[in-house]
Amino acid sequence: MEFCDECGAMLTPKKIDGKVMMVCPKCGEKKKELTKEEQIVKEKVKHTEKESMVVIENPEQIKTMPTKKMHCPKCKSVQETQYWTVQTRSGDEAPTRFYRCTKCKTTWREYD
Repeated sequence: MEFCDECGAMLTPKKIDGKVMMVCPKCGEKKKELTKEEQIVKEKVKHTEKESMVVIENPEQIKTMPTKKMHCPKCKSVQETQYWTVQTRSGDEAPTRFYRCTKCKTTWREYD
């Protein structure tokens, strides 16, 4: 693993003009050309089903989401809501919960 001298981001291999170079995805800094030996994947990492994670980037496209009765700030009454969580802050803090009223489609968030 190598890091960019300019910004500190992890360098990734990229093919440029037929050569495989280590390039910074943030600032574009090119560090070195990889040799044939460095380009060979020595061992593939195998993940179990428990280790895989599904990331929902667009919750509107999901038809079956968990539901919960919540007080909707727009309807001003207890309504059925869909909810999901997103890690919006650093990894050592609780994730943010988002709720969407199934009646008026208002979306709001709740922090811990």
